[in-house]
Amino acid sequence: MRTTKVMAFSVPPEMEDEIQKHAKEEHRTVSEYIREAVRQYMTLQEFEATRSKVSKRLKKKKLSSQDVESVVNELRKKR
Repeated sequence: MRTTKVMAFSVPPEMEDEIQKHAKEEHRTVSEYIREAVRQYMTLQEFEATRSKVSKRLKKKKLSSQDVESVVNELRKKR
């Protein structure tokens, strides 16, 4: 039984050329290259969503990002 799913999608020819080029430079298959790109994109989206939520909470509590950074730095020093 397959442990992966096959997906098909379209890209402009220039993008396909770039994908092929970069995958080859990194000694990866195109599938590995695309999987990593999608993983990174999803991680970034999750990070941005979390950052947005935290930012809203900070505004409600009238705290700045510098306040948070100061607390984080103090906690790191205690380690």
